[in-house]
Amino acid sequence: MQNLYGRGSASAINPRHAATLAVAAVISGQSLNQVIPSLEDRIDDGERGFFRDLTLGSCRWYFRLNALAKMLLKNPFPDEDQDLHALLVVGLYQLTIQGKAPHAAVHATVDVCEDMGKGYAKPVINACLRRYGREYESLLPPLDDNPVTATSHPKWLVKMLKKAWPEEWQDVLAANNERAPLCLRVNQRRVDRDTYLARLTAEGIDARAGEFSDSAIYLYESCDVTALPGFVDGDVSVQDEAAQLAAQLIAPQAGEYVLDACAAPGGKSAHLLESGDIHLTAVDADEARLERVHENLARLDLSANVVCMDMCSDEVWWPEFCGDEAENTGFDAILLDVPCSATGVIRRHPDIRMLRRRDDIEQLVAVQGEILDRAWQMLKPGGRLLYATCSVLPEENSEQIVRFVDRQADATLVTLDKDWGIACNAGRQLFPTPQGHDGFYYALLHKQA
Repeated sequence: MQNLYGRGSASAINPRHAATLAVAAVISGQSLNQVIPSLEDRIDDGERGFFRDLTLGSCRWYFRLNALAKMLLKNPFPDEDQDLHALLVVGLYQLTIQGKAPHAAVHATVDVCEDMGKGYAKPVINACLRRYGREYESLLPPLDDNPVTATSHPKWLVKMLKKAWPEEWQDVLAANNERAPLCLRVNQRRVDRDTYLARLTAEGIDARAGEFSDSAIYLYESCDVTALPGFVDGDVSVQDEAAQLAAQLIAPQAGEYVLDACAAPGGKSAHLLESGDIHLTAVDADEARLERVHENLARLDLSANVVCMDMCSDEVWWPEFCGDEAENTGFDAILLDVPCSATGVIRRHPDIRMLRRRDDIEQLVAVQGEILDRAWQMLKPGGRLLYATCSVLPEENSEQIVRFVDRQADATLVTLDKDWGIACNAGRQLFPTPQGHDGFYYALLHKQA
């Protein structure tokens, strides 16, 4: 793993240097979730927003900026200097996307070479950025002619989306390049949405109700959510509107035994508990991520059985969580939000487009199918299972469900006649929308009694 602290110092760091280290780490295969926290801790509070914009924006537009960097460089940087390539990308992001004043942006970016202990590269970085300023009118048109560099998505993903969604693919790619809005979920055990909207208005915070979830609120501007009225007390949580539809589709009834099968970090678990007086079991294979589940439930004053277990395990662990042991034939309802390509949330996690590979999809599909088969064994006859992903790829979604129904004689697909998303040959698909919800997929299955 790359040393994010340069030459061993954990002292303060300027945002351009930090963004360069973050982008270089992603180029080497690490995720932003792995690298941002340690870097952000070293940045002054007032500059953290700039750092995040530089980092996420450089990853969001990496395929375009990387191609541009290669056009500007006479010779590519050697392997040991890939951080310098990342610095050039960060510099080009400031000029091409942020629209920073060239003199200031170029000077500040070139100075980062000294911070990196690579002052020898200053003439190269300076020459490339200044050449862009002189020649951008001739450099940009070729990038606009190629969908990979025009939309800044990997070629394999562009091809898959174009094939799967011939009418929607361009809108999906465009939405992926927008900043995702901040969406809240109102805890309707504590406060109704209209009342909370009025509280936001009284605080001078502009917001609007969501269109599809009856608990969703969008803020027009991002903010420190911990400072929102009632956040600490559990009145609201952060959750995308599409993700909030899970609880509405399951519609938990009082007294039911419900399983959230891939629960971390716990947003949907909490929403299910907010929706009814149920017995919830939240399961995840990652002990560290389950800590987030505990934290979320504690803030909201909710309780559940939290279990660390691999859903692909052969172990029969669930009967004790399904009620009376004399009659426990399984859970009444299961939410199965399976591991997926996350291609529906690329705008929130732009490093996905750099880290995900075409070969990953086949492996994910296999794991999803195995988890689906295991979970079905845990569902009681007459029960319902909601399959969910934050993917926009049919291989993981409708095609997965069609195969499952074909091999499970007691599985019936429930028609989702809703005013959101589009109907597929199985389930419904939501696409990411500007200033709206993320990309998500849902299919509801009923187990015959």
